[in-house]
Amino acid sequence: MQKNRFRKFPIPKLLRQQEGYLLVVALTLLSGLTLLGTTAYLLSSTDMRISSNFKNNQMALQVAIAGAETAREALRVRNFGSTDKGSFSDELAYYAGNNNLLTGGGDDITVAKAVLNGVSYNAYVMNDSAEVATNKTDTNGTVMITSTAAGADGSKAIVQTVVRLFPGPSSPSTIYTKGDVTGNGSSLTVSGDDACGQGPNLDAIYAKGDWNPNGTPEITGAVTEYGATDLDIAGMINALKAAANITLTEDTSGATYGGPNDHKIIYSNTSSPANVNGLKLNDVTGYGILLVDGDLELAGGFNWNGIILVTGAVKLNGGGNDPVNIGGQLLSGTSTVTDISINGANNITYNSCNVKQASASAPLKVVNWKQSY
Repeated sequence: MQKNRFRKFPIPKLLRQQEGYLLVVALTLLSGLTLLGTTAYLLSSTDMRISSNFKNNQMALQVAIAGAETAREALRVRNFGSTDKGSFSDELAYYAGNNNLLTGGGDDITVAKAVLNGVSYNAYVMNDSAEVATNKTDTNGTVMITSTAAGADGSKAIVQTVVRLFPGPSSPSTIYTKGDVTGNGSSLTVSGDDACGQGPNLDAIYAKGDWNPNGTPEITGAVTEYGATDLDIAGMINALKAAANITLTEDTSGATYGGPNDHKIIYSNTSSPANVNGLKLNDVTGYGILLVDGDLELAGGFNWNGIILVTGAVKLNGGGNDPVNIGGQLLSGTSTVTDISINGANNITYNSCNVKQASASAPLKVVNWKQSY
């Protein structure tokens, strides 16, 4: 029976019955490949759009950050020219604009604005949240900068940065040291009375060690020995040295740094390059903040208007007709062995105006920042 059935369907006829089968298989495979290719294209296209959007948004974020930094410096410069350098009240009133209201936009005057890489930014200032953002009276030296960046492609970023004024040294006296203070001779004057009459008077000398006067120096204000107040002088220097306008790498004589309306930050690290005897300054006039990592020696003709911060020991060697003059504050030491030795003619007087001017030359401290969009 099997033979008879196969004889009814010879091989050629069976083959003819398979015509079109390969075409169906080929079309099925082609459809699958087409679907696979389309899916790959869509995925690739989506990835490219995601990558492009990410790049554009990152560009907007970087521009917003740059805008906040530009505004931070612009705000410092305006505060430096203000009559009230201890707060941002003058600046907040100015940037409030014609309607005299702080809104963080609208009629407010921009602190900074520009276009970078095709992305524009506008930076505004308001009071910090601790004092109500719309309040134009600042009592804590802290404000918030809002920088908004927008690109033509629709990318956008908003960065909010809280900044604070450099408060200046919190020293209770004109001279502060973690070691001893020795005054040799009768041509030494140290005064805690404010020479510009705009601030409270300070103590004359505050030492965590002792006070050793040899002779009859003229001291105006209290003298504290073995005090407990511990100021982080090294921390102050570390916070300010990156903003230094001038770096001293060797002893200097006959130089002038800054001016009455051009205060500078001067920095020297006496171990880089090595200066085994510390930094020596002779016949130097300066305005601003002098920062020294290491020891410092001041010779005749040295005149400084502002703040001097030193991690090491300090020697003041004034000449009879060529004294050392400091109008501001002198702070030194990281331990009890970093003493201040004062020899010859020296006049060291507290001047709150010089201290405020010097402090206003320091960059505004970033308290915190966040991306809000």
